[in-house]
Parts: sequence; C-alpha cells; structure tokens
Amino acid sequence: MDREERLVVTRDLTEQVITVLAPEKLADFADDFAAFSLSAGVPKVAERPTPPRPPRAGLDTTLVAGMFFEVLKDAAALPAGSRERVSFVRKRAKGYLVTHLAGQITLSQFYRLLKLIEEKVGLYFEHLTGGWLGALGAQETAPPPEPAAIDRETLRQALARLSLPLKGRRKLTPETLLDFLTHTGGRWFRLLDFEEHFQVNKKTAWTYLNQLLRQGLLEHNGEKANRVRYILAAPFRLPDTSLAEPLPPGPG
Repeated sequence: MDREERLVVTRDLTEQVITVLAPEKLADFADDFAAFSLSAGVPKVAERPTPPRPPRAGLDTTLVAGMFFEVLKDAAALPAGSRERVSFVRKRAKGYLVTHLAGQITLSQFYRLLKLIEEKVGLYFEHLTGGWLGALGAQETAPPPEPAAIDRETLRQALARLSLPLKGRRKLTPETLLDFLTHTGGRWFRLLDFEEHFQVNKKTAWTYLNQLLRQGLLEHNGEKANRVRYILAAPFRLPDTSLAEPLPPGPG
C-alpha cells in the first residue's frame, strides 16, 4: 500500500475516533488532518501548507492520525492473514485509547468505538487482500472450508451436554461457543482469537478452551506459549474437511 492509500483509511478511522470521543474538535478536523498529511509526506492532500497547531487537551487529531498511520503499516508487515492484522490494529488502538482517555469516557463508548475500528479495518484489509497485500508476498492463510465441513448439529448437542463455567458470562454460552467454533471453519485458531471474539481476558479464555479440550471438543497442536493452536476435534469435522496447517506464531 502506498502512502496515499494508507492516508485515506487513516483519515476515516481518525474521524471516527474524533466524532465519538471529541466531537467539539470536528470543526477543525480538516485543517488538523491536512497538517498531519504534510508530515506524513503526502502534501497534495492539503490545498495549502498549514502551520502547526499548539497541543490541546484530550485527544489530538494529528496524534490519533499518526497512531493509525503507523499501526496500519505495521499490520501490513505481519506474516499472517487479514484476521490477524485486524486483531493487531484493534489491540494497538485499544492500548492507545486507554492511555489517553482513561476515566474520560464510558465503557460503552469505548467498546462502541473499538467495534467501529474493527469493522472498518476488516473491510479495508479484505478489499486489499488481492492487491498490495499480495504484492508484498504476505503469507495469507488458506480460506476456511465451506460451512458444510462442520457437523454443526453434533457439535451443538455436545456443547449442550457440557457443564461450562457460564455464571456471569452471558457472552459465553453453548450457542455463542457453537457460533465461534463453526466460524473457525475447521481451521487452527489461537487463544488470542478466542479472547478477541468474546472480549474476555486471557485467563477466562484459557479456562474455556481447556475445558473444551478435556471434554474432547478440541485438539491441541502440542506447542507451547504463543505457538499454541487449537482446532475442532475430528468427530465434529466432516470427512471432506481439508485442514490448513497451524498458523505461524503471531505477535500475541
């Protein structure tokens, strides 16, 4: 991706952040972003040179833009698929917002914004998968098998029979676990994928995956630390499932 393409999505993401968290700064958004674009090396985005603005309280448009501009570049360099890149951007954006906005916004605003970021970045990487990502030689993972590769009904019955630690975890139910495991399409996945999907911490994610592993619903690749991968157990995959190799170790 060249700088101009990255700048377009950076502007979109930055505007989303400012709209949700600092709407009072929207009036100056165009000028502030024009100033940032000059520093990013794309002068034609601005009609004229814009003098630097003094720092302001709360979020600063140019700093938010700079964060997205660099994170998108870092995500493109990951030896992983679009899903891992989206997760990487989301995690970095989350850390940035927590650092700069701790105690200043509601939890609902925070997660609403993260969802917007994830959706827009996801669409962006999907759109570019056949273009500049391919030109970079990134090692994309194989596409997931068709839904028919999963024996959804057998899996649903097995999940319904389990005694899972569901108290206080409305998002983690047999139904939502069924949806997640079906969504994997019979491919290997990471602990981080589970964490991000259900918005739970590492300890909770490990507790559930370990339970599913002990009950025979999952298989383990035998690796340790960030090389660990899980896959839906063979009895729940139809015979024609074509398994992808475990994903290469990711950043988390």
